[in-house]
Amino acid sequence: MPGIPSPPLIREDDPQASFLITQYLQDLSRMSRSLTFLDSDGGVTTGRRSLNIDAVWVAYVSNAVANTEDTVAHNLGRIPLGIFVGMPDKNAVIYSGPTAWTSTNIFLRASAATVTVGLLVF
Repeated sequence: MPGIPSPPLIREDDPQASFLITQYLQDLSRMSRSLTFLDSDGGVTTGRRSLNIDAVWVAYVSNAVANTEDTVAHNLGRIPLGIFVGMPDKNAVIYSGPTAWTSTNIFLRASAATVTVGLLVF
């Protein structure tokens, strides 16, 4: 109703909420350090360190069983900080598996079988 304020979604005095917000902001700060924009158009093409972002494009095709872990080689030369997921060819959620990422592989799962999608690994 107009004029009635909505209750806050997060209570400022909730220690759990404070911890989660702090953790989220630290993660954003850590990831932003790998995105170095220069005096360029900010585009990303195929290959390593294309233009001005230390990232690589990777094609990912999940296996034939949904929600099982896949090993995806990335050739970034370091442990990635994150991924941006492109448009999958079918309705699916792409998410990280329980295995820790390495300087050569990331470990992903898809909520549907045989999903094809491009990933920007950074």
